[in-house]
Amino acid sequence: MAGGKIELQRDFTDTPDGRENFASFLQTAKCPTYLLTDLIEEDFRHEIIPHLSGGSRTALLQRKFDQFYRGTPFHKATWLQRQKTGRRDDDMLFSALTNPSLITPWLNIMLAQQTPLAGIYSVPQISAPLVQNHPSNHLLLISWEKFSGLRQTYFSGHRLQISRLTPVHAGLTFQDAVVNELTRTYQYLKSLSLLPSGQILDVRILCHADDHSGLQNKLSKSADMRYDFADIEEVGKELKINYRFTDSDASQIFLHQLAANRPKTDYANAEHTHYYTLWQLRRALNWSSGVLLFASLLWATETVWQSGGNATEAETFKIQAQRIVIEAQQITQSFPGTHAPAADMKASVSIMHKLDQYAPIPQIILKPISKVLDRFPQIEVSDLGWQGNATEPVASNTRADIPAQVITMKGNLQGFGNDYRTALAYLDRFQLELSTRGYQVTALTKPLDVSPSGSLADQREARKNELVFSFKLVWRPAT
Repeated sequence: MAGGKIELQRDFTDTPDGRENFASFLQTAKCPTYLLTDLIEEDFRHEIIPHLSGGSRTALLQRKFDQFYRGTPFHKATWLQRQKTGRRDDDMLFSALTNPSLITPWLNIMLAQQTPLAGIYSVPQISAPLVQNHPSNHLLLISWEKFSGLRQTYFSGHRLQISRLTPVHAGLTFQDAVVNELTRTYQYLKSLSLLPSGQILDVRILCHADDHSGLQNKLSKSADMRYDFADIEEVGKELKINYRFTDSDASQIFLHQLAANRPKTDYANAEHTHYYTLWQLRRALNWSSGVLLFASLLWATETVWQSGGNATEAETFKIQAQRIVIEAQQITQSFPGTHAPAADMKASVSIMHKLDQYAPIPQIILKPISKVLDRFPQIEVSDLGWQGNATEPVASNTRADIPAQVITMKGNLQGFGNDYRTALAYLDRFQLELSTRGYQVTALTKPLDVSPSGSLADQREARKNELVFSFKLVWRPAT
């Protein structure tokens, strides 16, 4: 975009050639970039949480994300309002793109090309400004985007509550899709208790003038719903969109709306916006260098003016100003470049992923062990050792090219007295449970050696009823 207008639009297919063309296109676009999604796989949950701040609030939101959206990094929490009674809790809207595989391939291409991605947004998220002046407190906005389908977004008190996307298949017109889905959506809102009993639902339909009369004839009159038709051309003029609308496709409305009213929250995290942060930093450095250069020249000019006719001092100041200009240019040239071949970036990303697998974070390996220990309270761990070992045998369905993580566990069994049989059975179940969690478990020592090479002796007094054991656990990533 330039000057509030879209200068260039291109489509890319979800094929190897399409993704390669997309990567080539990004090589020429190093400006800040927004990613707008319109997907069926977007979930919304309304929750009431305690009013907190700082680290406590961050921890609470993260627990909610782990509870609702553990399988996707694309999630966010939007504050709606603070309740006026009781504890005055916060009304929050949690949402997420629940199928990350739909956008991850395109996002990886953008990261490989070092595209300065400013944020990841969705169509429901940027729809609120289109209804902010509508008088209704219970409004359903209906729009159609030809590449995705029929979008129905419900607002209560001008705040987004929920949104549904229905694909419009070949042979089904926009008008028929609206008629078919509107009744279903109304019943859906009633089932979720989002629409108060006896409340009339206002329906605002964004459409072309050619569809207006047809929809008026096809939509049956209802005491439960009021219809409001928004001419898409008039909306485009109000938003100063220089585009000729030939049908009810609202894609251009939402593209321009995102550029004009970018929301404060989005689905991207720090990893996704890394190059945008670098772009902002470089821009700030360039601006600072320009200011420094201008100030230096101004200072030099003022000094020369004050020196009057002293030619010697004027020449000195001139040399100082030139030296400052050269130093500023050297500083600017020393800034890290942002252009790199796609192959180099791909190789770098692959190497970083490989290194991450060589040194997994402790939580990935130790958390399953902790969960198993919770189920066996009579086991008391006294010592836990951990080291990497590339010579360990490779189990089936595990990665042979990654060093094994070897954990040595020592402990004792509590509460069994001299009942060795029950204690050994309890320990065997513990060992089996660890095996089902992906660990290769080898018993180094047990409370009683029952192997053919072992010796049996009554050691109750010597051991004071301590049933000591040690295990070796070997872990590798699954293939």
